[in-house]
Amino acid sequence: MDEEEKKYNERVKIIVTVVITMLITFCVTILAYGKYLEKQGALINSYDSSKNISDSLDELRTILEASFKGEIDDEKLKQAAIKGYIEGLDDEYTEFLNAEEWEELNSSLSEFVGIGVYLSELKTTGETVVIETIGDDSPAAQAGIKTGDIIKEVNLEDVSTKGVEYVASKVKGPEGSMVKIKLLRGEEEIILDIERKTIKVFEIESEMLEGNVGYINFDSFTETSYEEFKSAYEELKGKGAESLIVDLRDNTGGYVDAALKIADLFVDSGKTLLITEDKNGNRSTNTSKTGKVIDIPVVVLVNNYSASSAEILTGILKDYKVATIVGTKTYGKGVIQTILPNVLGGALKVTTAEYFTPNENKINEKGIEPDEVVELENDETLRITKENDTQLQKALEILKK
Repeated sequence: MDEEEKKYNERVKIIVTVVITMLITFCVTILAYGKYLEKQGALINSYDSSKNISDSLDELRTILEASFKGEIDDEKLKQAAIKGYIEGLDDEYTEFLNAEEWEELNSSLSEFVGIGVYLSELKTTGETVVIETIGDDSPAAQAGIKTGDIIKEVNLEDVSTKGVEYVASKVKGPEGSMVKIKLLRGEEEIILDIERKTIKVFEIESEMLEGNVGYINFDSFTETSYEEFKSAYEELKGKGAESLIVDLRDNTGGYVDAALKIADLFVDSGKTLLITEDKNGNRSTNTSKTGKVIDIPVVVLVNNYSASSAEILTGILKDYKVATIVGTKTYGKGVIQTILPNVLGGALKVTTAEYFTPNENKINEKGIEPDEVVELENDETLRITKENDTQLQKALEILKK
């Protein structure tokens, strides 16, 4: 080996030694700095985003155990995770109900302990609004709560945008207990202390009006609505009713079967009542079976809170021209939910189909336009009576012709 080659090899060894030293120094420095950051609570790791949801939740749980300063309630985390997962569907009607919410929903179909209000959610703000009090003798009505009042606080808790289910759960409570509610009425804030009582819901009301006009009003479709409706009609007919007003204003829906059975009273047998379409585009048709029972002039009253099953009945009667629809455009809930009990300790209410009227008119997010558009007097200080109810008066006018 000549002198030049020796010098070259020496230079290579020196360069390699320097590079290895630099690499070792770099790695040691990174490890030491990582330990320092970890001790300072500032270490940020890169996590694999391709993991499935269970792995991701397990990883989050590990991180929380290592860093969260506070108590960890695994059951609450589980329930919140499930609810958040369902909310990711971005469907306002699909939701997970925990055990308590599922029990409340079941019990509220006939009676509940509360103040006696129907609630809805404002599409524009997400706030919870009172759409009606349940009878003049309900605690809410006695305290002065009015249609259109927005619930801001319950027992000093801000519930402005927490949703109808949450607000309802806070308003309900043991019979005889008090609940403090802050309302917004226009620009005015109102605070009321109200005693909770047992509230009987969804009773069908009926009476005879001037000119031999029968009047039936109900707020929801329950398992007994068909029998109650038919009985109310037969009683009115026996008293001499020559025409009928069906008031579906503020009727937010309920059992689809009840709406279809009531609709069956108005149309001939074999007629299409409802068309439903599932996620795969498969369609099924419900048809009338009993034959027409009600064969007198009919007016149906609706407003922007008439929804779901109320829209099913309205759409059927409008399409077959067996009733004149009066009021304002309906809500536009044209999808059907199926409740699956015993899911993860609660129940899953999931949108399973969209429905269409007999003439295949779409309702979801569109609503039903009345044949006669009539607005109510927009005066919050005015108590609506039969005499100043412009929609009811229009119905009576139509039936007199």
